[in-house]
Amino acid sequence: MSGEQAQERIRTRQLAQLGALFAGFAHEIRNPLSTIGLNLQLVKEEFGEAETQSDRRISRRLTTIEGEVKRLQGILEEFLSFVRVPKLQVSAVKLQTMIEDLVEFTGPELAELGIELRTFVDGDLVPIELDPAQIRAVLVNLVRNAAEAMDGGGEIMIGARCEGDAMILQVTDTGEGMPADVRDQAFRPYYSTKKSGTGLGLPTARRIIEQHGGSIELASETGKGTQFTIRLPLTQPDEDGGDA
Repeated sequence: MSGEQAQERIRTRQLAQLGALFAGFAHEIRNPLSTIGLNLQLVKEEFGEAETQSDRRISRRLTTIEGEVKRLQGILEEFLSFVRVPKLQVSAVKLQTMIEDLVEFTGPELAELGIELRTFVDGDLVPIELDPAQIRAVLVNLVRNAAEAMDGGGEIMIGARCEGDAMILQVTDTGEGMPADVRDQAFRPYYSTKKSGTGLGLPTARRIIEQHGGSIELASETGKGTQFTIRLPLTQPDEDGGDA
């Protein structure tokens, strides 16, 4: 084992330990937050129909508070997903089939937005050992991010090919692209240019890919689109992660 591999495994174990600590902290917050949300619903039900201007004002404030509680619950769930480092459930996967299923799942949704989803998958791809649920989640996240970057339609292309001892997956869009300052921070936790974004989607995607022993790179140019390139080893490392 090389020194770099040893350091990477130490880093993974440390992240798992931190993940367990923060997950426990988040669970302690989630319980009272759920209680607050439930009691808000009960108060709104007991309050009934707003009859006076004062009642309507109170009703609006309750609705606002309820919305903020739901938003915090969503942030908390994404945070828990990010800090957990689950053990990979690896099996031999045909990427052609996975990508076909992905197109069937997201295609209709994209078509309504005027976006064409195209695939460029080599016909002779060998099965690859990976966690299908985790990798599918990464691809869905990248496709949906690409769709959000296109106002007025465009194309999203998913490619897959073998290159030496690695499988190359690419998600490319014809969207607005990213300026250099956004591109440089895209994988930083909690960094997001979206009003409703938590900034954990891409960091989680990178963690999943690195847990598979792979890498993910971003290339983007303003006005020309964005491309994510995932490189996965055809053979998984002996140790592929641990429970948080």
